[in-house]
Amino acid sequence: MSDDPAQAAKQHLQQCLRWARDEVLPKLDGLDEYEVRRPMTRTGLNLLGLVKHLAFFEASYFGFVFERPYPETIPVVDTNFQNPDLMWVPADETREQVIEGYRKACRHADETIEALPIDAVGHVPWWGPNDVPLFSVMAHMLGETRQHLGHMDLIREQLDGRIGEDVEPLSAAQEADFARRWCRTERAARVAGNRFVPAGFAPPTSLVHDRFRLEPLGPKHNQADHAAWMSSIGHIRATPGFSDGAWPPVGGMTLEENLADLTRHARDFETGRGFTFTVLDPAGGDVIGCVYLYPSADEHDVVVQSWVRADHAELDTPVADAVAQWIDSDWTWRRPDRVGR
Repeated sequence: MSDDPAQAAKQHLQQCLRWARDEVLPKLDGLDEYEVRRPMTRTGLNLLGLVKHLAFFEASYFGFVFERPYPETIPVVDTNFQNPDLMWVPADETREQVIEGYRKACRHADETIEALPIDAVGHVPWWGPNDVPLFSVMAHMLGETRQHLGHMDLIREQLDGRIGEDVEPLSAAQEADFARRWCRTERAARVAGNRFVPAGFAPPTSLVHDRFRLEPLGPKHNQADHAAWMSSIGHIRATPGFSDGAWPPVGGMTLEENLADLTRHARDFETGRGFTFTVLDPAGGDVIGCVYLYPSADEHDVVVQSWVRADHAELDTPVADAVAQWIDSDWTWRRPDRVGR
C-alpha cells in the first residue's frame, strides 16, 4: 500500500472493486443457456443480462466519462442513462461473448483507474453539469457491482438454491436449516400481515366438552402442565403431529424451563402469533393435555396439534375431533393442517 494517502485510497477502492467483480461470473457456473437467460422478474431481469449490464457500466464510467473511449461499440443511452436493451441478450449473442465483453470492459476500466490520479475529473452527463472526480466514479461503480451482485444472488438462489461467492451446493444440513428459516419467516409474515387471523379478530378463549374443557395456557398452569407431559413423553412422541421428534424433548425440561415456554405461549396468544390451550379435566381441573394452533407455512392456514396424558389416551381422538369442529365453527381458518389426523 502506498504511503501517499490519496494513492492508498485509490488502491484500496480498486481492490474492493476487483473483489466484487470476481464474484460476478461464478454466478453463471453450472447453469445451462436457458437458466442464465431466464427472466426472473416482471422487468426481465436475468443473470447473463446483468453481466452485460455491468460490462456497459464499466465501459461507460471509465470510458468516455474520462475521455478514454471504450474501443468497442456499446449501447447508446439517453440523457437520463436509459436504454431498455441494456440487459437484453439476443439468442445469437453467446454466453462466451458476454463474458469476454465483461472481462474486456473491466480491463479497460482498470487501465483508466491506473492511468489517472484519484482526483482526476470527468463528466457524467446523466449526473448533471458538474465535473466528477475519479474517486466518486469508482465508489459508484463499486456500489453498482455490489447492488447487481445482490440481484444475482437472489436469482441464483431461485434457480437452484445455491448461494455464496462460489455458488456451492447446499449440504443436507444447510437445506434443512434454510427450510426451517423459510418456514419461520413465512409464519411471521402471515401473522404480521394479518394472514393468520384478521386484524381485530377476538380469538375464542374456551371450549367446553362433557369430558374436558380448554382454556388458554399460561404460567399459572406450570406445575400441572409440566407434570402432565413429563409423565407422557413416549406417548406424546408417538401421537400424530409429534412424530418428527422435535417435542417433547426425550430428556424432559426443568420446571423453570417449562415456565419460560408457557410464558412464550401466553405472549403468543396475546399478540396473535399463535394460540395454545391447556386441556383440563372438568371434574378436578387437572391438566390432561394441550392444543396448539399456529400458522402454517404452506397452503394450509393453521397447523393443529394436540396431545393428552398417557393415562387419558382414550381422549386423544375426541379432543382432536372436538378441536376440528371448533375451528370450523368459531375460528376464521378454512384450510387446517391436522398433521396426520
